[in-house]
Amino acid sequence: MNDFEKILGYEAIKQELIQISDVLANSEAYQKLGVESPHGLLLYGSPGVGKTLMSYAVIAASGRKSFMCRKDKPNGDFVKAIKETFAAAKAAAPSIVFLDDMEKFANGDERHPHAEEYVTVQSCIDDCKGQEVFVLATANKLQSLPRSLLRAGRFDRMIKVHNPRGEDAVKIIDHYIKKKKCMADMDATVIARMMDGRSCAALETVINEAGLYAGFERSNVITMDHFMKACLHTVYDIPSAVLNGPVPKTDLTNGNDQRVRIVYHEAGHATVAEVLNPGSVALVTAYNDAGHSGGFTSYCCDHERSTTQDMFRQICASLGGMAALDQQYGMADAGVGQDLDHAFSLVSGLVGDACIRGFGFYVSECGDSQSRKSRREQAVAVEMERWYRKTKEILSANRDLFEAIAAELSQKGVLTTADIDRIKQRCRITPVAI
Repeated sequence: MNDFEKILGYEAIKQELIQISDVLANSEAYQKLGVESPHGLLLYGSPGVGKTLMSYAVIAASGRKSFMCRKDKPNGDFVKAIKETFAAAKAAAPSIVFLDDMEKFANGDERHPHAEEYVTVQSCIDDCKGQEVFVLATANKLQSLPRSLLRAGRFDRMIKVHNPRGEDAVKIIDHYIKKKKCMADMDATVIARMMDGRSCAALETVINEAGLYAGFERSNVITMDHFMKACLHTVYDIPSAVLNGPVPKTDLTNGNDQRVRIVYHEAGHATVAEVLNPGSVALVTAYNDAGHSGGFTSYCCDHERSTTQDMFRQICASLGGMAALDQQYGMADAGVGQDLDHAFSLVSGLVGDACIRGFGFYVSECGDSQSRKSRREQAVAVEMERWYRKTKEILSANRDLFEAIAAELSQKGVLTTADIDRIKQRCRITPVAI
């Protein structure tokens, strides 16, 4: 097995890295074509997605000697270390300089374009041109790095490494599951949806945490229940007191019970989301125990960017909890502040940036008049009213699904995507155009 085969998923990125490695390993073949080798590659993305592992794979496949530089010294000493690293790489050319976690080279969280460390890196890169010294770097955030360092000629390739989603996440989870003693029916797809958008490191941590729950209970195998507890506690910060106690059943006939309102609120979110975007609900919870109460509905998405239609669905799903209690009890829901903030933010973007109500509401970089701001706020309010009515229409048309989700949530406290799919199979779904 070569080093690239150890990287699970990320097929498109791996192919690009393999191509770069081939250039570094067989530069003569490219030089015959009059092609210059790239000067540098920067891998960036959230912590824990495997950027360093990918870098090591490039180094191994290139066959070149590498020299690592990581911030492990005080500022003055570190600047000296940077210079020494590049000097050693030049002496051993063809070679690779590996700058790991490059945004940490300068202190502080803000951009430091003139920090001595970055100025030194830039100078050393320029000094190595034509010397067959390839610069490989990783960073979590590009915003912390000076633009002059990122220009072509210093880093010719910049590849964003996203958190794993879809099939990539399933492959990674399945790999970690096989290393543990789990139940035979452990479903990697369900786990991937629950952990949607989390880093590779987070996936590994939660699966190991599930094993800790199993070990504490002296269980012979790790079950989905153990994983559920690990996921809720580690990822969603649900208190241990709630997870370790018995699931309190909720009597849905008692409208004055806080737990009932939480159940219907979350069922509203889940119902609207599933009607508009089937399979989008990853996890639904509703709990009120040990002095802790609350709930949430987690969604999954197989892509990073949202279309206008996606945003319409998100607006309705955000309003689903408020609309559910409005229709169920004719009462306002005091716990919708975060939902409304999200919905208003989406609608404001659609009105002011996407101009869905016309160009007269566009948010100009040159500044807005007070009258335009006022008209835009009115347009946003009108749009919110329209989407709230649409959300209630969706719930009314799918009353059976809403009641079925609420009933099961009241008994189990947590529903996964598999539970939602099972419930949908026995309910009639009425599509509603948006």
